[in-house]
Amino acid sequence: MSDVQLTLLSLGLFVILIMLIHNWIQLRKHNKNNNKPNKSSQKSEITDENDPLFNPANPIFERESKLNPELEGYASEQLIRDNLPNGIFREIETVVSITSKEIHNGIKSLFLDELSKISDARIYVRHENEIWSTGVAIDETIRFNQILIVLLITSRKGRKSELEVKSFQSFVEKIKSSVDGSLFWLANQDIAEKEIELNNFRVEVDQSLFLKVIPKSDSSFEVGALLEFFEDPKIVSNANGIHELRNSTSGTDNICQLLSLAGKKLDINPDIFLQGILFKMDIPNTKNITYSFNEMIKLIELCKKRLNGVLVDVKSNELDEDKISKIYVSLKTIEDKMIKKNIMPGSGIAKKIFS
Repeated sequence: MSDVQLTLLSLGLFVILIMLIHNWIQLRKHNKNNNKPNKSSQKSEITDENDPLFNPANPIFERESKLNPELEGYASEQLIRDNLPNGIFREIETVVSITSKEIHNGIKSLFLDELSKISDARIYVRHENEIWSTGVAIDETIRFNQILIVLLITSRKGRKSELEVKSFQSFVEKIKSSVDGSLFWLANQDIAEKEIELNNFRVEVDQSLFLKVIPKSDSSFEVGALLEFFEDPKIVSNANGIHELRNSTSGTDNICQLLSLAGKKLDINPDIFLQGILFKMDIPNTKNITYSFNEMIKLIELCKKRLNGVLVDVKSNELDEDKISKIYVSLKTIEDKMIKKNIMPGSGIAKKIFS
């Protein structure tokens, strides 16, 4: 074998050896990465880098449940949505549709007096594809051949009793017989089963957050600083005279109320003797809970600075950043539960069930 052949052979063996070593190194890296625990499955820890108080999440003010045209039943579901009036939420309400072959006039066949005795029940009527009428719009001049009967299954008033459920079901049957109509349940025919599910969910997430700012050393806040603090444009007085923190992004959504330590509305004037401010957040009725909480904390920090105050809980225990971060995590859990249930915090459907 010539010297040239030996050289080429040696060079080839060297290249093969380099490739084998390279492949071995890449294989080790790949196996190492696969053996690493999934970060998403690890327990979330609050650090200086991910602390929500320093890195507030971007708010999402509108989230709608959209239909997928590829899903079975898309056409019928879309038809139901298009024909239901605004203000009906099938996620939390029983909805019954009754259609009559004849056109009816007036309110005689609707038994509105009986309906008024059933808590959280209401009725809608219309003729063909006209606009639905409800409430005071239903009078002796009404013409209809379609009826919707709706019942809110649960609310802050508590669960529906067995008697209330039976009264509603009897009323539905009475209307059906009165107009000689065909009946179709659009949502939650098994009221008792749905009631248990919704009530358990409501109890889990229906909470309020109370935080207090009290004077650090004096018995009350200095009046001049107090008056200046309440001139903040984000703090507004609502129709009932209660001071509220408005969302700086939307400008209209209420984040929390600012009350006296007794939970009463504040009368801010030059003669006031105020021993503390109570910040109250109605959690499920607050849009973008965690973002709003961060906005609330920003105002509290400003309050502490301007009024020489200290942040405490309802038992007057001082709250540091670690405890505040733990509150954030608890609020995030509630927010996630509501989103998973398709009941967005602060939405119309949330305000109905948490009213």
